This record gives sequence, structure tokens and C-alpha cells, in this order.
Amino acid sequence: MSRTLRARTRPARHALAALTLRLLFGALRRLPVDRARRIGAGLGRLVGLLARGERRRMARRLERALGEAAPPVGDCWASLGRRAVEFALADRMLDRVRVPPDAIARFEAARGAGRGVLLATAHLGNWELMAAALATRGFAVHTVAARRRGGPLHAWLAAHRRRLGVVVHPPGGGARAVVSRLRRGEAVAIFVDQATGRRCRPIPFFGRPAPTPTAFERLIALTGATPLLIHALPDDGDGYRVAVEPAAGLDRLTARIEALVRRAPSEWVWLHDRWRDDAG
Repeated sequence: MSRTLRARTRPARHALAALTLRLLFGALRRLPVDRARRIGAGLGRLVGLLARGERRRMARRLERALGEAAPPVGDCWASLGRRAVEFALADRMLDRVRVPPDAIARFEAARGAGRGVLLATAHLGNWELMAAALATRGFAVHTVAARRRGGPLHAWLAAHRRRLGVVVHPPGGGARAVVSRLRRGEAVAIFVDQATGRRCRPIPFFGRPAPTPTAFERLIALTGATPLLIHALPDDGDGYRVAVEPAAGLDRLTARIEALVRRAPSEWVWLHDRWRDDAG
């Protein structure tokens, strides 16, 4: 198909995809939450079977990182599907995101210092649901996320985040706003577990150098904000538990995130080429 023909057919394909998403999420909303989550897991497994190239690459990353301890690749696809449905049904899932008193106390103590709070986080567990749960409970946390290509899924994701009160700043132009908010004593969350193509330095992750964005270090140096690590892993099988931990430097953060991934390997996004060395 020529580039011109692809450009002409793209709006129709996007419209069809948007309609499919609305119908799918509308149907899922009619179901009990746990049944919808199981269907999401099944759909994730199906997508993994159909996306043979991505499945092969994911399996290779799991093997390189975890060896015999790697979970079945189908479990990782099922987790992705389940988490997507959980976020689609976020208004019915928020009471399953537990924020224990010690996490609240650590966050409030950091915010009380008045120097801003810079929260490192990872694509682990249901980070989207965690952000929504914090927003609805009065914890104003601004998030920096990578720009995504257009399309119905990303448009829906952006609109859904806004409905849930999650404020997302793009990198680059949004950096100025982030620095300003930190200097005003506010809280900002930034991902530290993906190669972005921007300013990075290699840090060992599962025994191999992985390009790690240095934005976290630069923001700390610019603003003097208090660094913390925040994440949400599954809790008793029906929800998530938020944890807030001290953070100090990208090397130690990366090592801690590796330890968390080892605890729940199917909950991380192995779709991402973290090491930027995947030949296909």
C-alpha cells in the first residue's frame, strides 16, 4: 500500500478503532468487575498469540533477564489486558487501590518540607490506576509521560486521564512547568524505567546496561525537591497496594525497580525494549 493510500485510509481506520473501543468498554462496563478483569486477561492472551513478532521479542527479553525464573509469556500478555480493563473501569476499581497510612505519612512528610516532591515511578503494576486513585483522594501529583502517536487509543487514554483528575505533562516543553511546580512545593511523578531516546546514561538492569533517562537527576539538581519512589503492586489478588519509599540516585532506584520486577515479573511491560539491543 502506497504512503498516499495509507494516509487516505487512516481516518477511516481510526474511526473504526474508536468505535470498537467504545463498544468493547461499554460492554465490559455492564459486567461485574472481576468478570471484566478476567475477560481483559483473556483478550490480552489472544492479542499476544496474534502478535507473533512482539510475543517472540517479549519471550527473548524475559529469557535474557530472568532465565528459568521467567513467567510464561502468555501471563505477561494477560496482565497487560487485565490492567487495561481495570483502567477502563477505574471508577469501579479505585476502592481496590489501597494507600496504607505509612505511605501517606511518608508522602506528607516530604511535601511538608516545602521543597517539592519528585516521585520516581515505573511501568509496574497498574500505574495508571494508582495515579487516578491518588488524584481522587486529594493527592495532587503531576505526571510527566512520553509523547505518543495519535490514534483512538491514545486519544481515549488522554481523555480518560483527564476525567479521573490525572494531570499529565509531555516531556520537552512541559519541563518548564514541572520545574515551576516543584519549586512551588508541589509533587511531580516521573518514570525512570524506560529508554526514551533523550538524555540517558547506561545503568545495569538485570545484568545488562540499559539507557536510563537522567531527567530525574536533573530535576533534583535544579529544584532541590525531595526524591521518593512510588509504586503499586497487586495486593491479595483483587486490587493494588501503593508503597512510597525513600529514593536516592538513579543507580539505586534502578536496582530497587529491578528487585520489584523480580517480585512480580508479569506486572512489568516487557513489550518495551529496555536495553535498546533487540534486533527483532
